[in-house]
Amino acid sequence: MSSIRKREWTTRKGERRKAFIVDYKAWSHQRGKWERKHKTFAREKDAVAWRDDNASDIKSKVYVADRDSPTVREAAEDWIKAVASGRDERGPAEACTLRQYNYLKDTYILPSRIGEMKICDLTQADVKAWRHDLLARVSRSLARKVLGALKSILSEAISNEKATINVAAKVKIGLPNEQKVIVPEMAEIKAILATADRLAVPGPEGRAWRSYRGMVSLAVHTGMRIGEIRGVPWTALDLVAGKVHVRQVADENNNIKPYPKSDAGIRTIHLPADLVRLLREWKIEAGGNALVFATETGRPHSASNILRRGWFPLQELAGICDTVTDENGNVLRDEDGRPKVEARHNFHRLRHFHASMLIADGANPLEVSKEMGHKDVAFTLRVYGHLFQDEEANRRRQERSERLATSLGR
Repeated sequence: MSSIRKREWTTRKGERRKAFIVDYKAWSHQRGKWERKHKTFAREKDAVAWRDDNASDIKSKVYVADRDSPTVREAAEDWIKAVASGRDERGPAEACTLRQYNYLKDTYILPSRIGEMKICDLTQADVKAWRHDLLARVSRSLARKVLGALKSILSEAISNEKATINVAAKVKIGLPNEQKVIVPEMAEIKAILATADRLAVPGPEGRAWRSYRGMVSLAVHTGMRIGEIRGVPWTALDLVAGKVHVRQVADENNNIKPYPKSDAGIRTIHLPADLVRLLREWKIEAGGNALVFATETGRPHSASNILRRGWFPLQELAGICDTVTDENGNVLRDEDGRPKVEARHNFHRLRHFHASMLIADGANPLEVSKEMGHKDVAFTLRVYGHLFQDEEANRRRQERSERLATSLGR
C-alpha cells in the first residue's frame, strides 16, 4: 500500500536538491474512507524506516495521518470533555478533580513548548525535554501529576483514534526514597479518639462532637474517604452483620453521587463491635435522615466544616499539633504572646493509618487494595510498599537462611 520515490530538483540559486517521498493510502477516521497521502524525508533510510515502522498501523487503519492529527492543546480539550462526562466505565469526575485537571493543563502543559505541537510530531525526546524544564520549576510531586495529565491526554487521543502511540508512556518521574506517606502514630489516634469521647457528652452541647466522633471513628476503622463518609446512607450500614457497603459519595458541592471514585471503590468493609455499638447509639439520636451524618436539613456536611469545626480542633485539644513558624523558622505568637499551633494531620491520613493497621496485621497487598478501594494492587504497592517490608519479610528471610544452613549440614 506504499512506495518510495526519489524527487530531484534545482533551486533558483542553481543548487541541486533531492528528497524521498513515501506515497501511501491511509484510512481517514474523520472522513471514513481511504485517502492517498505522502510524507517527505531528506534521507532514503529515514523514509524506509518510517514506512516499515508504520506499515502495520496503516494497514489495520490505526495510523493517523499528519493532517488529521490534533495539537496537544486540542487533545487536552477533548480529554477534559471526556473526564467531565465520564470516560470508559468511569462516571463523571468530581468538580474538585476537574478543577485540578484544568489547572494542570492550563498552567503547565498548554503554555509549554509542547502545547501547540501536533501529536504526530511529538516524540519521546520532546516529552523528556519538557519534563526537564518542568522539574526545574516545580516539585517532583507536582511534576508527577502534570506528567500523569499529559499521559492521560495522549491516551484519550488514542482512544478517539486521533493518535497511534503514547510517547509519554515510558517517561517517568520518580519520588525520593524518603518521600513516603505520613502515617499518624497509634498513640496519636488513641489520644484523638479519647478526646472525642470526652467531648461527646450527653445533651445538646455534645451532639456535634458525637457526630464528629462517629466520622473520625468510621475513618479510623474502615479507611473510607471523607466524601464516602459524608455520603454514607443508613441503608448502607448493616449493624447486625457489622458491615458498611460503600456505594455513593458526597462531592464538594454536597451533592450525592450514586457511584464512588472508581469501580474499585464499590466495596464492603467489616466493622468492629465497638464501632457498631457507637453507630447504633448515634442512629437512635440522629436516624431520622437518610444520611448517617447529615446537617439539620438532611444534607451532607461540607468537608471544610468537618475539618474546621471537628477534625482540626480535636487534634489541637488532644495535643496533636505543631507550632507555626514564619519563613525564617521563628515561632509565631498570638496577641497574648502564646505560640500559634496548627493540627498535625489532614483527614486523609486516617486512610493511611487504617492501611498501616491492615498491613501490620498481616493483610497482603491484594486485601489492602480491595479494602481501601484502590484502582489496582500496583497503586497500593506504590503508596504503601515500604510498609510491607516488615517483620513478615524478615521472618521469611530468616527461615530461608536456616533452610540453606540445614542443607549444608550446618
